[in-house]
Amino acid sequence: MGKMAILGIEQIFTSYDNPKGNAETQRMIRTIKEEVIWQHGFASLTEAREIIGNWIEKYNRGYVHSALGYLSPLAFEQKFYQNYHQEAA
Repeated sequence: MGKMAILGIEQIFTSYDNPKGNAETQRMIRTIKEEVIWQHGFASLTEAREIIGNWIEKYNRGYVHSALGYLSPLAFEQKFYQNYHQEAA
């Protein structure tokens, strides 16, 4: 049994005819490395998990994304629901 199977990780391949492939995933991993991993000298795996986890939470809620019109996901969601409720009224 391989190490990935022991950890419960399943490897998934993108289709051969998909030009973007896993570009979004690779870009996200690079961002995490640049903004978190390479900036810290983690004392332990626990510390690394905590700091990286906190960064991911901040990224998912407060990080400004060009794909969202330079809004954070939280601001985009609030704007979406505000517009939705105005249209429904």
